[in-house]
Formats: sequence, structure tokens, C-alpha cells
Amino acid sequence: MSVKIPAEIHEIKEFVPLQVEVGSNFEDALRRFKSLVQKSKILSLYKEKQHYEKPSEKKRRKRREAKERRRLTLLRERQMANGEWDRKQKNREDKRRDRYDEEEYHE
Repeated sequence: MSVKIPAEIHEIKEFVPLQVEVGSNFEDALRRFKSLVQKSKILSLYKEKQHYEKPSEKKRRKRREAKERRRLTLLRERQMANGEWDRKQKNREDKRRDRYDEEEYHE
């Protein structure tokens, strides 16, 4: 079975090869590689083009995705109204700060 590479993938020219220095952290390089691939949308385009999606199915999927986005937006607005969002943001920032401090400590 051969897979036809979509024309959109050939048009992507923003993908920058990842340069890894010898002795650098592999996990960091892998994380950077994954983010580069995700930003270039290569995998998402490939997955979309693997199977034919009928226009009605595409419309239904888009409607379902929009409904989920609206639900999450309403949830976030509700959390902002009662102050829960600020608490969550503070916790996230604290975790990031702790993780950064741990990495700095280990180097």
C-alpha cells in the first residue's frame, strides 16, 4: 500500500532542521523536535489526508470541534468570574518556577 504525500506538505518551507550539540540533553532536543514538527503541521496534514473524509462528515466534525471550543470558553469564563482561574494560573506558574529551579539546581 502506498501513501500519497499531500501537496501541502511539499509547500511547507518553514520547517527548520533541529541542531543538537554533542553532550546536550536528549530530552530537551526531543521536546524541541516535537514542537518543531507540531508547528510545521506535517503530521496533522498527513493524518488528515490518510483517509477520505466526506464533506458531510467534515462539516459534522467541524461543528463538534466548535461546540467543544465554546464549552471550554464558557468553562474558562465561569472560572474567571469566580476567581478559580486565577488560582489555577498561580499554581501553574508556581509549578513552572519550581521545575525551572530544580533544573537550574541540577546543572
